[in-house]
Amino acid sequence: LVTSAQNIVAKPENLNFEVAAALGVAGETACGAFRAIDLKPEDVLVISAASGGVGAVAVQLAVHRGATVIGIASEKNAEFVRSLGAIPVAYGDGLKERILKAAPTPVTKMLDCYGGEYIPLGAELGLKGSAMGTLIPTPKAMIKGAQFTGARHAQPGDLKEVADLVASGDIDVTLAHVYPFKLDSIRDGYKELGTGHVRGKLVVTIP
Repeated sequence: LVTSAQNIVAKPENLNFEVAAALGVAGETACGAFRAIDLKPEDVLVISAASGGVGAVAVQLAVHRGATVIGIASEKNAEFVRSLGAIPVAYGDGLKERILKAAPTPVTKMLDCYGGEYIPLGAELGLKGSAMGTLIPTPKAMIKGAQFTGARHAQPGDLKEVADLVASGDIDVTLAHVYPFKLDSIRDGYKELGTGHVRGKLVVTIP
């Protein structure tokens, strides 16, 4: 693979290759999204799919930048989301009321890592389109004026920033499963991904 040197970030020595491989999409997506919605330290940010591969990194990065984070996830992932530094809130009926109760001050920003009804929910919470970013450009999200964002808004230096934070222990990357490079194993990985309930990142190792 031939590319420009400016596109390359050296792997910190204390990161193994599996963790390093999981950083690119999650790190650049989170950085780009926060740039698009102009995340500030005083913001109260709601993140959907907060226990997922991108969501978990986004939660920690937002907390590191000083924001208060409310993480939407399943009840079984509540403690995991709390360990990342967020206030966990379970999805399902009554979500809006649970968010309002959990928020120490009014919600000011949202990052949707799942799609579905979360951007309309953000509008119900009083957020304008410019304050909401989504990784899944659904018609409902576009109607509400939410920004389709993620790695498309990343800039040089974002990946190094996240890699250095992982290397220093400020951000942790959870590997949900590491699969060998075999057809059956990769098929199993896609099945796991398809459940929509993966905690962290899935990695395939090539001998």
